[in-house]
Amino acid sequence: MAGLSYDVSIGGLQVSNSSRGGTQLLSLWSALTLDGGGGHCAVELAASELSPPKPKDKVAIRLDGGRGSASVFTGQVREVSATAMGVRVTASDGLVELSRIEVASAYKDSSAGSIVKELLQKAGLSASSVQDGPKLVSYALHPGPSALHHVTRLAESCGFDLFTDGEGKVHFQKPRSSGVDHTFTYGEQVLDFELRRAQHPREGVVVWGEGAAGSKGADKAHWLTANLSKVSGKASLGASGDVRVGSAGEHTLQVRDGAVRSRSDAEDQAKGRMGQVAARAVEGFLRVTCSPAVKPGDLVKLDKLPRQHPASALVSGQVLRVRTVRHTVNLRQGYVTRMEF
Repeated sequence: MAGLSYDVSIGGLQVSNSSRGGTQLLSLWSALTLDGGGGHCAVELAASELSPPKPKDKVAIRLDGGRGSASVFTGQVREVSATAMGVRVTASDGLVELSRIEVASAYKDSSAGSIVKELLQKAGLSASSVQDGPKLVSYALHPGPSALHHVTRLAESCGFDLFTDGEGKVHFQKPRSSGVDHTFTYGEQVLDFELRRAQHPREGVVVWGEGAAGSKGADKAHWLTANLSKVSGKASLGASGDVRVGSAGEHTLQVRDGAVRSRSDAEDQAKGRMGQVAARAVEGFLRVTCSPAVKPGDLVKLDKLPRQHPASALVSGQVLRVRTVRHTVNLRQGYVTRMEF
């Protein structure tokens, strides 16, 4: 693992490749994702005379592949297991705390982001970027579903990304579609990849709300109505990958959301949902060396592919949006970063 720098802190235990003596790192992996599960990691330590970590100990992992150190995971120990070689520590980050909380609350004229911020505060979590999103005339949280379920549902209705970064801070934000955060060169950093054009079972979405605001005025949003056409919106994916509001497409997803009280709100939600689909034009994975700065939602460019390569036409003019990033350190592979799109 020459050239690799790692620094692992678990409770009062410090493990790094610059330290002499103490506990030896056998392997580690960490993962962050957009898919609602938060971050996770596993660290294997050689047997030593030091006391092993305990559940709820703080875990922080920093890695450096030679271009600057970056945090790749911050969380708490979930489980400690004895192995033939020593100790295996598994940990998760703050989004797991949201899954343990149930909330009963009602909101009026509140943005989706303000509701998310309140739920994060209840779980004792720090936010990095929480965008407001749409304003909701009324919104209710009820026990049964966890706070994580409610936050995930809000992210889906807004078309937002929900994830934690390497510092353990929560992001609730609109996906980016332009710019490049990281460029990886074929024949240099690139170890392996498999890419394909994304297949979407639904090419459009129709969102149905409730209330009479669309036909009777905003002050009648609380009225029930039999004519839902005035409180519905639709969007679809165009042939070039653009989002078209007002067109539902041939194969549509039907969404019913009681928090939607006007046509404009329904159209905004339909546009946001299809925006998430449009942001995933290419799917698959990419394995590279030494890239701790990559995080979920980042935009990646694959550079200098030979013109005759089968993937050349696929990635030409495209950026790949990271959905999951996983870092692995062990004696067999060294340090590898795997991105899934």
